[in-house]
Amino acid sequence: MISTAQIIEEKLLNHLKFEHFILLEHYIETTTKNSDKILAVLDRGYQVVKASSLFYDNGWIDKNNRLIDLDKAVLSSGNKHRWEVEKKNGRWTFELTPYFHQGYPIGTVVHAISPIKVSNHTGNFAKHTFLSMVGQSSKFLSVITEARSMANLDLPVLIEGESGTGKELLAQSIHSSSHRSSGPFVAVNCGAIPKELAASELFGYEEGTFTGGQKGGRAGKFQQAEGGTIFLDEIGEMPLNLQTILLRVLEEREIVRLGGKKPIKLNVRVIAATNRDLKKASEEGKFRQDLYYRLNILSLQVPPLRERSGDIPLVLEHLLKNVCMDIGRPQLKIDDQALLALERYEWPGNVRELRNFAYKMAVKVKGNLITYADLPEEFIEKKTSQEYTATANLSNHYIYKEVQPVQLSFSSPQYQESVNTMSLLKDQELQTILTVLNEVNGNVTEAAKRLGIHRSTIYRKLGREYSRKRSIYISK
Repeated sequence: MISTAQIIEEKLLNHLKFEHFILLEHYIETTTKNSDKILAVLDRGYQVVKASSLFYDNGWIDKNNRLIDLDKAVLSSGNKHRWEVEKKNGRWTFELTPYFHQGYPIGTVVHAISPIKVSNHTGNFAKHTFLSMVGQSSKFLSVITEARSMANLDLPVLIEGESGTGKELLAQSIHSSSHRSSGPFVAVNCGAIPKELAASELFGYEEGTFTGGQKGGRAGKFQQAEGGTIFLDEIGEMPLNLQTILLRVLEEREIVRLGGKKPIKLNVRVIAATNRDLKKASEEGKFRQDLYYRLNILSLQVPPLRERSGDIPLVLEHLLKNVCMDIGRPQLKIDDQALLALERYEWPGNVRELRNFAYKMAVKVKGNLITYADLPEEFIEKKTSQEYTATANLSNHYIYKEVQPVQLSFSSPQYQESVNTMSLLKDQELQTILTVLNEVNGNVTEAAKRLGIHRSTIYRKLGREYSRKRSIYISK
């Protein structure tokens, strides 16, 4: 006689077999339609049901029939999880998505994205994802959140920000989180292409167009990006005649090669970036206004490093780790005094300048600790004769005055009164700075502007404690 437990066990086993069948069916259907996809399907217990041969050939599945790096997965967007792993044949990205049947999750689909060859054109791939981006300031996190939400919208994106802020890194991350992630990512520096070659570089040419041209013609950058994303860096430097062609490409989603007549349909997403004020340039006639509005459907403003100075310790730690590995030296740390000097610095070159600093220190410093004495001259604070005190009146307007030195006898009543007054002024000054910082969510640059003082003065007044624990103001 069959027991109740046996009946339940048999039903569960049959249900699991049914789910495995559905997952296997999905795998076959997907790989039949997209033979280049590298997939694995897992059941609800994360056991591998079926996987592309590469998963086994590369040793990505352990003896218990589970993916070996599954614990590295982190949420990327929606219900998708991602992780990156450096393998012998390059850095692979794995994307994990729940699979639903009749509204219920029955398993997981894992897509392995190879950096080695994502198009027929060597080098056209994105190396970075949102996991590559380091920071915790409110401005930085706000941009990342916006960018994640744009990833799958398949509309043009305009990224604005100063040089060195990581605009291409952000563009690659958007691409890597989109449904185009398995397609090419083609980056073009519009300011670096000679004007006479720009049209052929971007849109290609037919055979016979140029003397000495490639036999059979040549595909331009837009065709190379087919099925993926083209990143037009320094778009503000593009000549006006090319802007006209680009506008047509965006509107018609097709190109005509130089020397050709036949339109070629495109399936390409455009992400553009600039360090110029394109709106102002368009109003002055230096950039086509209709193209500006066509590109600016979705926009992101990347903050300069000086406006997210609280991220400097994290970003520097990340850069030092990579730089030290790159040149093969022991890891470097930085002491508090040196780090405070870096946080006070304006960083006109932004993260690019910080990376340059990391390389300099990795070569110069012989020990394992960067000290204040190791810093280049530009990071050494120059003392001034002026100090400011700030007091807040009832209308929340701020008054500043230069502190004049007072010569008094230590034993005199006037001296004691002066000490009490200075102590009160210091408390009022500190409270005013904290109030303004709270109003601007911990943004030191903005607070300094409102108070009419230098950023370094705020750091000096509040001391190291604020520099290390700035997040308490940001979180309010």
